[in-house]
Amino acid sequence: MRTIALAVLVAFASTLLVAQVKPIHFKKLQECLPSKVFKGFERKKPTGNTQSTMGMSTSEAVVEYEQPAKENLKEGEEPPPQVSLIIKIQDMVGMPYALMPYAWMQEFENETEDGYEKTVMVLGKYKGTEKGATGDYKSLKTTFGIANRYIVEVEISSSDDAKLLAEVITAIDFAKLEKLTSDAK
Repeated sequence: MRTIALAVLVAFASTLLVAQVKPIHFKKLQECLPSKVFKGFERKKPTGNTQSTMGMSTSEAVVEYEQPAKENLKEGEEPPPQVSLIIKIQDMVGMPYALMPYAWMQEFENETEDGYEKTVMVLGKYKGTEKGATGDYKSLKTTFGIANRYIVEVEISSSDDAKLLAEVITAIDFAKLEKLTSDAK
């Protein structure tokens, strides 16, 4: 009984210590988002927030890209679905154990007639997942953890273009993101 009580106390104390670390402000995270304009897309203004709730702090930076609406459609012609990109970087330092699923993730691959989900190694060093919908509503999403602190999400709606997904991922400034981590210590 004492062992269980001690384990609970240690877990609670470690949670309080981790919660004392401040997340990187979202303006700094925005600097790591892609700044380039991808061919055929318009870049929207980045958004973000940094917040604390019940002793837990997080920060998030987001940028969206959209394809302009097709003009000059023939009468009765339906416009093609607009493809959009969403890139998010979340600093989860104030949320103990938020990145544990990426650290302990087992390799898997699932497939249905509407899509798939599998584990991936992004750029050969970041463990995460990739989900693709291949039915009428195509999409592609990769989520992965970095430096035991950040969760990065890249999502393409209305398309399952893997080359575009790779291009977007490589446009994120991972070196700067990892430097923010070392500077925060």
